[in-house]
Amino acid sequence: MREAMEQAINLHPILMENDVRGLVFDLDGTLIDSAADILHGMRLTFHQAGLGLLPDDYFPSDLHGTGEGIMRSIASDMGWTMPTDLTPLRARYVENYAAMGHRNTRLYAGAQDVLNACRDASLPMAICTNKLHASALTATRKVSIDTHFNFISGADTWSAAKPSPIPLLETIRMLGLRPDQCLYFGDTSVDADCARQAGVRFVLHQSGYGDQALKSMSQHFAFRNWSELLG
Repeated sequence: MREAMEQAINLHPILMENDVRGLVFDLDGTLIDSAADILHGMRLTFHQAGLGLLPDDYFPSDLHGTGEGIMRSIASDMGWTMPTDLTPLRARYVENYAAMGHRNTRLYAGAQDVLNACRDASLPMAICTNKLHASALTATRKVSIDTHFNFISGADTWSAAKPSPIPLLETIRMLGLRPDQCLYFGDTSVDADCARQAGVRFVLHQSGYGDQALKSMSQHFAFRNWSELLG
């Protein structure tokens, strides 16, 4: 029956392996390209706080952590001194980012077709992202993929954010599955490290945001274009 399903759905063999029962996805840099909106929100927030102006062509080396982590990375790149308490700055960024309504965020080409095919194959799917949960919900709705997922986990859903394995393990638990029954799709070393600690096979989206640390990390499979996952 599974062979017949594979032929009908035409998915890549890694998605149709007998021991793959569920799929978990990172969001930013994996399913959606949201860099323009994230950076605009950061640029506006730093300017409003009087810390400085980001160059128009600036792109941070860390666009894969939590909002606070990205802020600290940008401040380090620019040589800015951050306030001890980042709570007001984080809150201002959340407001600025939400106000943009994900207007420049887009789904990576081919991702919708893969998600449709996985749904047709009755594979349970979830999202495990370092985006705030509310923002993850609105972003997935904006690009019309929210109904594909059984569960969506954000940076504030559990007691820790990635690279801690807790979010991924808890997300998989919500699917009613074990770590060895799932694949985790991501684009950075944070995702790879999270998967490694959780004992989950890691699938790398090479066209995401990436980072230098990825070069020394292993993956179960890597792809550049989502269309590669359709047989």
